[in-house]
Amino acid sequence: MPAISRKKVHGAHTQGQVIDGAEDIGVAYQVFSDTVIEDVVVKNSPRGFKFHNGTNLVIRRCETENVKGDGIYLTKTVNVLLENNRFGAAPGEGADCCQFAYQNSDTNISSDVVIRGNLFLQSPVSASNKGALVCDKTRKYRVEYNFIGGKNFSFSSIGDDAVVRSNIMRDGRMNDYSFGYGIGDKADHAGHHVYDNWIENNNRGVALSGFSDQEQAFRKDIDIHDNVISGCDIAFFANRAWSGSFRRNIFLRCGQDIVLKGNGKATAGQVDDNYANDGSFLNVTPPPLRLGPDGKASVASGEWTSEPDEIRIQWRNKGIDIPGANRPSIATEPGMELSCVLLARKDQNWMLAIAETAYDDFKPRAWQEHMLPWQKRYLSI
Repeated sequence: MPAISRKKVHGAHTQGQVIDGAEDIGVAYQVFSDTVIEDVVVKNSPRGFKFHNGTNLVIRRCETENVKGDGIYLTKTVNVLLENNRFGAAPGEGADCCQFAYQNSDTNISSDVVIRGNLFLQSPVSASNKGALVCDKTRKYRVEYNFIGGKNFSFSSIGDDAVVRSNIMRDGRMNDYSFGYGIGDKADHAGHHVYDNWIENNNRGVALSGFSDQEQAFRKDIDIHDNVISGCDIAFFANRAWSGSFRRNIFLRCGQDIVLKGNGKATAGQVDDNYANDGSFLNVTPPPLRLGPDGKASVASGEWTSEPDEIRIQWRNKGIDIPGANRPSIATEPGMELSCVLLARKDQNWMLAIAETAYDDFKPRAWQEHMLPWQKRYLSI
């Protein structure tokens, strides 16, 4: 099928198309609303999908294959659901698997974005000098249950009001500043809540920085907790002024745990209660999360490589600790989004596990394709 290019489209539903060998962009929409794109494959083309100036956009179960440039590129989009797509490696020199861009104009900023269940398969051997996922100046976005590969970075999260949880972010190794999760441009940013992620094999696991040590920018209200940061040269790096907290994270076989310097050290947020692990003590089976007919939620300990010396329980609502909720069960209330983290110790090694239950109506494609090892972690009451 030839490329799809549409302007001033409202209420369109495009489904089940294969676009092979487009001369430029496989699918392009400009000025649109209430638009659904499902099960569309773009392959063997210079670029994949492009969307500009639209509202109420759903992109579900789409794919790119052998697309040299950006897999999907979005500007000035509002109320977007990007769900269960598979974006192959983008080997063009400046290409990302997915980019929400603003093109140096605030009129092009995207907002109210949900990115869940996707595979962003940027590769360490790609010719790209960029990465997998970019949210540039994006406002109000939630990123969850994705597999996010990398090259120069995995996820460049340079917007405001972000919730980033239960993703795998890995393989940011191209430069010494390369990262798994990074807030890394020259502008101020605020409101990042980052938790329950596995961040692996990056030069810097989490980076609050710019691309040089000279530029200064403030990172406000940054809350990073309950992540496993594995096999990174530096687990947490900050050289910018920031506020918030970095706590209850696991450093699993990292070269250095925490590097703070420059203004990042002088005006840093709270950094404490983080723990090291040499890899000898791991969670094997996640703690089961159950909601009983009596309205109480409960959790068991799961299985570990060896019997823990101690286990600490912390229930959370919308990812925020519930004070005093440290027992195996908890009474629930309407409006809660409940989750539970277990922090276990064997000798000097600490490991965390997030309680799980079976997926119901939504099953992440990243999990279906065996790239995401965990199931549902958040219960809406």
